[in-house]
Amino acid sequence: MYKIELANQITDLLGVPKVQFSTGSTEPRELFLQVAEALGIDISEARTKPAIAKKIVESAGEPWQVDYESSGSTITLKGLEAVHSAVEFFLQNRPEIN
Repeated sequence: MYKIELANQITDLLGVPKVQFSTGSTEPRELFLQVAEALGIDISEARTKPAIAKKIVESAGEPWQVDYESSGSTITLKGLEAVHSAVEFFLQNRPEIN
């Protein structure tokens, strides 16, 4: 699966607008901001995309792995999969989100 497809699955699950990817399949920061907002996760201390994604994943009780991010503040496919899993966790355990 590609990052864009996975991002679209995440936005579809949450009922938020799809995000536009730039060249090189770099995921936009907006995706993680939308996820955090939809799930009610406090990201006030998170300044970078990896920090926001880490808060999302850790909020679901999962550890953030070093291979979830790469240089240039980019989230890897594995990292995006972890965010997707966190979204599914929240939707299963907090029905008020739907």
